[in-house]
Amino acid sequence: MTDSVPAGGQAPAGEGGQALLLPAEEGVRPKMYLQRLARLVLEDAPGRPLYAPNETPHTIGAIHHHAGRCDQSRKRIDEHAANKAEWTRRLEAVGFTVRPGRCGVVATLELPPTEALVEPYGEVQDFTDRVTFPAHGVGGLVQRCWAHTGYIGCKITSSTGRPVKPTRTVDQAVVALALHWGLPHHVHITRR
Repeated sequence: MTDSVPAGGQAPAGEGGQALLLPAEEGVRPKMYLQRLARLVLEDAPGRPLYAPNETPHTIGAIHHHAGRCDQSRKRIDEHAANKAEWTRRLEAVGFTVRPGRCGVVATLELPPTEALVEPYGEVQDFTDRVTFPAHGVGGLVQRCWAHTGYIGCKITSSTGRPVKPTRTVDQAVVALALHWGLPHHVHITRR
């Protein structure tokens, strides 16, 4: 399933109760999938919400962007209540579960893991694996690197040739590639 978010942040819910699935986008900012989804859904929302990942997995927070306290006037209190209601409506429309926060809302969305296929690539002595995300048509290469002192980590290149920040293990490299493509970073890895 691949839905897109139309302009204005009005995103349709996924079919059969599934969450909206955004397409891969290389080098996307922000890289966290839930922030990316929230950014699209709340793009032109009233109150110019700021959003950030929460300490709880699968959760983001959206707060009001302003100077001063949230409760400094009756006008601001009423404005925040209206903004929170609109943010909640938009986030729930794409599958988030929303609860009120101190100065905004906290939204949770349990996503299925991103499926990744890891298979050997090239000559054995190259120590390279090809990583593909079949549902998204993207991926990259992970090369395990050694120095005279031993194993030093993984060099990662996206399928378009762009370098990705190196990691210590192949599993970490697969997650780094998912983040590089703006995919949910909870990854299920299948090896061939």
